[in-house]
Amino acid sequence: MELSIQERLKDLRVERGLTLEQLEEQVNLSKSALGSYEAKDFKDISHYAIIKLAKFYGVTADYLLGLSQTKKSPKRRSCRPAFE
Repeated sequence: MELSIQERLKDLRVERGLTLEQLEEQVNLSKSALGSYEAKDFKDISHYAIIKLAKFYGVTADYLLGLSQTKKSPKRRSCRPAFE
């Protein structure tokens, strides 16, 4: 069964043993906004909040949005110019 964005956000927070208040202090998003993102009837989450939470948790935005089951980005290879 695929997890919703609300379930993913709550699972990540609980895995780290954080309360909404503690998360609020860490990411500078309001407790009420954070709580609404985890609620079953949540309506909207800004791209700013998705990016901020993804960076904080060390996961991809695609993972939070349910577009990927992989939490972390694949390692990127360094790009070298074809002609030096």
